[in-house]
Amino acid sequence: MKKESKEQRSPSCLSRVLFLFVGLILLVGMTFNFYRPDRPLPTIPQDSSSEPAFVVQVIRPREGLPLGGLLPPQLFGADADLGFDSTSSGARHRVGNRRIELNADDWELQLVFGGNGDITAETEIVFKLVFEDRVRTVRCRPGDPPIGTLKTNQLENPGELSGSFDIELPNCVDAETKTPLGWPPKPLILHGSFDRLPVGNRTE
Repeated sequence: MKKESKEQRSPSCLSRVLFLFVGLILLVGMTFNFYRPDRPLPTIPQDSSSEPAFVVQVIRPREGLPLGGLLPPQLFGADADLGFDSTSSGARHRVGNRRIELNADDWELQLVFGGNGDITAETEIVFKLVFEDRVRTVRCRPGDPPIGTLKTNQLENPGELSGSFDIELPNCVDAETKTPLGWPPKPLILHGSFDRLPVGNRTE
């Protein structure tokens, strides 16, 4: 009778282990699908700002995050968010001839576009990044030809510009040594928007 009792309990234990394993797989899957440390920020609605405003974000692919982004990157000494906006320290902007500059402390972005409004390969962003256990200054650029979009709109108030952009950045180098980082394995995405930027003026 005792032997029979053990045999009866074995399937029950196996079922519990299988249930826990399936639950763990589902939990990991849900985390992978719903948790992103750097989801794209909402676009600033056109003509919605009371003064010049912008937001810039560098979105890393999952392959460029520790453990595929399943846990907050700061647990591994990496930056939680990569980006800046018009409220950041040292924020400034300039709209020139076929060029939009958005900057802040430790950040320099140049959006360069042709006569038809298409992004050119001269577009670049320079920023500091914790990489291989030290802070590096990184310079990233689009491919050739560039992949991405830049949408601009002249507002009713003359001399003001609004718009948004999403651009792939497959080429990242150490800005000091010009050495390719070999990171990330897939392109970064440069995501952002701006509103009421005065054309031809620079703010410091």
